[in-house]
Amino acid sequence: MADVGALMKALHFTDADLRENRTGNLSLAQMAGIRAKRRRYSGAAAIGFVTLVIAATMLIFLGQRNGNLILQAAGMLLVLINAILVGFTGRAYMRVAGDLRTGKVETLKGEVERVLRRGRGGESYLLRIDGVDLQVSRSVFIGFEHEAPYQVYRTAHAGLLLSAERLS
Repeated sequence: MADVGALMKALHFTDADLRENRTGNLSLAQMAGIRAKRRRYSGAAAIGFVTLVIAATMLIFLGQRNGNLILQAAGMLLVLINAILVGFTGRAYMRVAGDLRTGKVETLKGEVERVLRRGRGGESYLLRIDGVDLQVSRSVFIGFEHEAPYQVYRTAHAGLLLSAERLS
């Protein structure tokens, strides 16, 4: 049987968080944690954006100055990559903002199937519950018992895993 304490530690939730999630709401501590993560990710995204803009500008400038089409194309490719990354980042930001605005929690209930996928990039850990695949860290994966019944709580828009409890 999986250790409940290990699951609480891996998902960073408390008994108070779990009680609030059972009512279908985010706890104040969970909201604060999501806001802190959002600030960190937004800061990293801003640094990445600025870095790509500078690199693209330099490549395009050097390409035009030297008449090198390869440098110009590389610069334009970086502009395209940057636009795609900004789109993904903006979408994720809006989903998290929706979660914080509503404060609602989605519940998944059923047997958890632990799925380990090995590939060239390493291992990926999935939990399959109620027809939904959740990609999780190794510590969260280990916290769940295979084919045991659980009730899992996650944010409604971004699907961030918040807490879980084993059902009897």
